[in-house]
Amino acid sequence: MKDRKQINKWQIENKRKVATTLHKLFSEINDEKTIIVVEGKRDFLAIKSLGYRGKIFQLCGSGKGTGNLASELSFYKKVILMLDYDKKGESLTKSIIEKLSYGGVTIDLNLRKKVREIAKGVNHIEDLKKFSQYLVQE
Repeated sequence: MKDRKQINKWQIENKRKVATTLHKLFSEINDEKTIIVVEGKRDFLAIKSLGYRGKIFQLCGSGKGTGNLASELSFYKKVILMLDYDKKGESLTKSIIEKLSYGGVTIDLNLRKKVREIAKGVNHIEDLKKFSQYLVQE
């Protein structure tokens, strides 16, 4: 029984470390000329739950889609793509990169890569929300 408690304690501590690291990454983005692009509402909520306070553009459910993406995001100097790591998300990422590559906007995939490394096993951005419950309030 002691081993089980020890494993559970370790798992919780590990999730706290992941949550703290994700919170730090998202809360450090505070440039008003930066926007994060996500697929939908649950992705939006997940990123907000981890400390991001900036602008988020939702592709699905907003009625905007990717058609006029370049004009919608032209105000921003930096666009961070935080799309799912599944086939659909990868396809959308490539499509958006193509659409924005001529608009003078910096496309950032670094955060997406870092999150993938930190939150191993997470394939959908909405699943990051589960880590918010492990954030220690200061």
